[in-house]
Amino acid sequence: MKTCVAAALLAPVMLLSQVACGQTARASDSVVHSPARAALYSTLLPGLGQAYNRSYWKLPLVYGGFAAFGYFIQSNNFRYHLYLDAYNVKYSVAQLKTDDPEYEEKKAALEQNLYSMFLNVPVDRLQYYKNAYRRDRDFFIIMTILFYGINIIDATVDAHLFTYDVSDNLSFKLQPYAEGCHAFSMNSNPHVGLNLSITF
Repeated sequence: MKTCVAAALLAPVMLLSQVACGQTARASDSVVHSPARAALYSTLLPGLGQAYNRSYWKLPLVYGGFAAFGYFIQSNNFRYHLYLDAYNVKYSVAQLKTDDPEYEEKKAALEQNLYSMFLNVPVDRLQYYKNAYRRDRDFFIIMTILFYGINIIDATVDAHLFTYDVSDNLSFKLQPYAEGCHAFSMNSNPHVGLNLSITF
């Protein structure tokens, strides 16, 4: 008897919980895929918007691109500072007066931290390479910023197309069209053309 009463009391609770779960599931299924959310995710963390769009194959492209740009920025920045230091030393040596009794000592003191490969390089060549590596570094910084923006745009556009219908119901047919060309036609001006039909 107690078992029957307990079952009778629990039945409505279980039924209500099932209905609530069903409504929650339907509500979650009906949630619109948000382009704004995808853009926000990719803004906060590049690649997160692509993951939100379930385009997981794009993640290696996103992080590989940032890794490549980071490598080129670091490499050019290292060479820029290398030539910058050498240029500063060579420029300081060029400013010394050769008739100074302490010229050799001052020159040796300046060149003690200079790499041997730069000892015979003219100042103008050091300046050229310094500027070239700085330009390349700045170029890759700009490219990284653009790539960051493309990452956000891609996530946004992909989110817009997330629910786009790409099923087999889409069709495009182009067929010849002829009217009044048969023997029993009363039309003296036959029409010939193309018939375009799109199904979606």
